[in-house]
Amino acid sequence: MALRILTDMQLSLLNQMLKKGLINNEFEHLMISKRAEDPQFVVETTQEYCAEVKAILSQMKNDIATPDVEFSHLVASCDLVKKKSTRIGCELVISTCMLLIGACDERNKKKFSQTLELLKKDFSTTQSQLETYAWLERRIINVQVDQAESSGF
Repeated sequence: MALRILTDMQLSLLNQMLKKGLINNEFEHLMISKRAEDPQFVVETTQEYCAEVKAILSQMKNDIATPDVEFSHLVASCDLVKKKSTRIGCELVISTCMLLIGACDERNKKKFSQTLELLKKDFSTTQSQLETYAWLERRIINVQVDQAESSGF
């Protein structure tokens, strides 16, 4: 019963994230296909993604604050966030990265700073949902382990 409730909650969250445009079908496909191979995949992948992108965004904030901004370096950082987001299907972050790359192309420090704040907000929203999804996944794994142990396996 608990397992069914948790999986229903996770599916509902997944559908909400899809409807809000936070993720795309790639996220759903990746999480479901890899889960069978490695039960910890969902948890590890979301944690890794969030930690890496958070660090890159922090570095970008520092980079834009310097007097001599190297926009080529910022574009490379944007591309890295976009690549990591594309890999797991974080659609909202990908879209905002494209806006940020446009600000770099214009070499517009003010526009870049404003768009970076938008990216941080969009990432924070996505991160919150991904962390909830991963938390539900951990709970599902724990229930499955408990059920297996109680049935004598």
